[in-house]
Amino acid sequence: MPSQHEILIIDHVHPMLLDLLQNEAVNYRPDITNTQLGLALKNATVLILRSKLRLSKEWIDQAPKLQYIGRLGSGMDNIDIAYANSKGIVCENAPEGNRNAVAEQTVGMLLSLLSNVPKASAEVSTGIWDRQGNQGVELQNLTVGIIGYGHVGSRLAEVLVPFGCRIVAYDKFVSGYGSDSVQEVTLEVLQSEADIVSLHVPLNEYSREMINTPFLEQMKKPFYLLNLSRGEVVNISNLIRGLETKKIVGAGLDVLPNEKLDNLTAKQQKEINYLSDNKHVILTPHIGGLTKDSYRKLAEVLGKKVLEWMNI
Repeated sequence: MPSQHEILIIDHVHPMLLDLLQNEAVNYRPDITNTQLGLALKNATVLILRSKLRLSKEWIDQAPKLQYIGRLGSGMDNIDIAYANSKGIVCENAPEGNRNAVAEQTVGMLLSLLSNVPKASAEVSTGIWDRQGNQGVELQNLTVGIIGYGHVGSRLAEVLVPFGCRIVAYDKFVSGYGSDSVQEVTLEVLQSEADIVSLHVPLNEYSREMINTPFLEQMKKPFYLLNLSRGEVVNISNLIRGLETKKIVGAGLDVLPNEKLDNLTAKQQKEINYLSDNKHVILTPHIGGLTKDSYRKLAEVLGKKVLEWMNI
């Protein structure tokens, strides 16, 4: 028997989600405009979205019947959760759905950097065949420092174990996760011992621009930096300075502070140009959690959470 809820979905989703919700009243509007959204929100009790919309207080106020917000992904920084919660609205995401996808891309980017794949590929395309200058280093002899030990960070550790590298991890809010494979450490210990720093934190007041000049100065060794969390976790100007001084040996960035490349400031455009031209940097367009497999898994995970909530 269908519930009394009206579910508004405003982004493209895998058919699995629609199949799971087939017995419910679903208003599927993946191409909805901002002008149309206000009216659609009037009767919605459940809202499902990806990253199309920044769900601010103003939008939430246009949904007087809203009781549940489902984020089809892991990051929740495009939703004013505090305000939603103050109105009794439940907010949930689906980090279980793309944790493996992000972990695998992290490893792929890391191995490419360690083996100088982007640099060597760029050189070969211009007629340079430099074997000696592209000698790599092996992951099994390095220490990987994972910052953020949630769904993705913990999955990354699992994927890394067979490589034989040492794994240390730090999380400001989680403890008691140390094991034979992963050493739980303070941030200071991680900065002292890591050859690689991989970021898997949500964007909040503690993580915003946590990778900055003071952080780099606390790193005892030159290191590789990977960011597959949120762009604003890294201060790009300070990152570039780290690359110039060789404190940062290489960087893999799947996210940027401003991902609208047609709307960059002059400073941001200059930074993007530098990073794009640097053979020790890999840039990808926020695709870490976007695989055909995770697209389906996210739909399955969130769909089941919505149904479970409605059946409470």
